[in-house]
Amino acid sequence: MTLNPKKICNKFLKINSEIVAQISDTTDAFPFYKNFDRPIFILAPPRSGSTFLFECLTKFDGLMYLDYEADGLWWEIFPYDRLSNPSDYVDSNEATSRKIRMLKERIYRSVVSNVLIKRNEDISKWEQLQYKIGIKPIRYIDKTIANCFHLEVIEKVFPDACYIFLIRDPRANISSMIEGWAYIEKFGKPQLTYIIQNLKSTVYHWTYPAPPNWTDIVNQPLPVICAWSWKQHIEYVLRFFEKRNKEDHLIWVRYEDLVESPEDTIAEIANRLSLKWCERVREYLKNPPLSRTTISKPKREKWKEKNYRNMIKILPIVRETAQRIGYTL
Repeated sequence: MTLNPKKICNKFLKINSEIVAQISDTTDAFPFYKNFDRPIFILAPPRSGSTFLFECLTKFDGLMYLDYEADGLWWEIFPYDRLSNPSDYVDSNEATSRKIRMLKERIYRSVVSNVLIKRNEDISKWEQLQYKIGIKPIRYIDKTIANCFHLEVIEKVFPDACYIFLIRDPRANISSMIEGWAYIEKFGKPQLTYIIQNLKSTVYHWTYPAPPNWTDIVNQPLPVICAWSWKQHIEYVLRFFEKRNKEDHLIWVRYEDLVESPEDTIAEIANRLSLKWCERVREYLKNPPLSRTTISKPKREKWKEKNYRNMIKILPIVRETAQRIGYTL
């Protein structure tokens, strides 16, 4: 009898792949790195005040978070170069069970590492062990702007997620986007620069999350680019929730209410999210510092001083979307 080495090798690989799959399915039944309790996602266009809102909410007891946006964790699993036309959009079909496990584990590990560094002395050795092996539940809060384009995946990964949709007068919002465009070290996407260099573009780099088809707009003036980008962030969120019965999971917050009545606004959000009000939150809101992403000091209707003519020009682009979120321009 003649042995066929190729058949033997193929059979061996098949058996081992089946074993690996069974082990993977078995370990997936364990709670490691899967203990997320009603995670909170702040959804907002760039430069809408989301950092200020995030910094207010992180003062509540029991919430765990990263000190930075989670773009890097997403890029590790869903890199730009996986797409022929790179963008920050991630389709739900890309969220395989393996990638869902990876995303949960990496977020959990990163958040826990952040917490243990900051509060190591306040956490018992037993709790530290539970965190390190991923069996201790966490209430996670995230304000990654690109999540506007990750919602289909977030829904699969965190089916009990709560969402805060922060909106702002588009004229003030887009004016701030224009002001922040040059700050590539804070908001830029240098990974996309090589694409722009091969296009007929009015900008030398891309700033803020890249919506699908962003390369079609780079030949326009910067105010038009920012208006288009703002609209994409808003529209993706609106379309997602319009197709789903998730109103109980969505909290609308106006930036204007947040800055004019911060305590009332945060108290209402806390009530909806079942967060326990504490004195530390009240003290923080009495005189909150400027958020870490502030470029110039906030001022009522600052857009009129900085970009009035540009805002008049872009109104036709954003007027309909603005109306949908309650702003009449």
